[in-house]
Amino acid sequence: MDITNSNIMTQPQQDFLKDEIWLLTFGGAFQRNKVYKEGVSEKQRELYRKELRGYFEKEILPAYDKSVEHDEHCAMIEKIANDSSKHKSILSKERLSVGTAQKLLNLVLKYYWCLGWLPEPPHFPIDSRIQTCLPAKGRMSWTKITSMGEYQGIIDCARGKLKEGETLARWELQNFKRG
Repeated sequence: MDITNSNIMTQPQQDFLKDEIWLLTFGGAFQRNKVYKEGVSEKQRELYRKELRGYFEKEILPAYDKSVEHDEHCAMIEKIANDSSKHKSILSKERLSVGTAQKLLNLVLKYYWCLGWLPEPPHFPIDSRIQTCLPAKGRMSWTKITSMGEYQGIIDCARGKLKEGETLARWELQNFKRG
């Protein structure tokens, strides 16, 4: 992901935007979600978020410099959830759930795509707001998504809402309404 050659923004401007994006991404994925074990200090949380961001920037996001297909994207969500188990001493379920992993990945991809830093992502951040656009039988709290099958069920449900030629990411962008 090379945004350093941008003729529009200086490096400090890009760095500022990336910091803000990560603040929003962690807020969206962690604030209504019991991610940490009881007693984990703010310092430990801060160190974990810093390490997680570095992991994304070095190992995850470079794969999205080109368009990524559905299967590769799903494998990346699983990788994020599985790799998080090395932080089991601080994570409430000894790893990030699939729901939390998808929210982190899909949110940061949405922000980077909207800024023109990455190609359009294959999916969208699943949360309660966008799911109001889906039939009730296809909905599930994103914080309770523990398997790729559950995640896939929501994605399939959303695919059923697409108009001809519409993509999941563009559908979500059109339908997402902040409260």
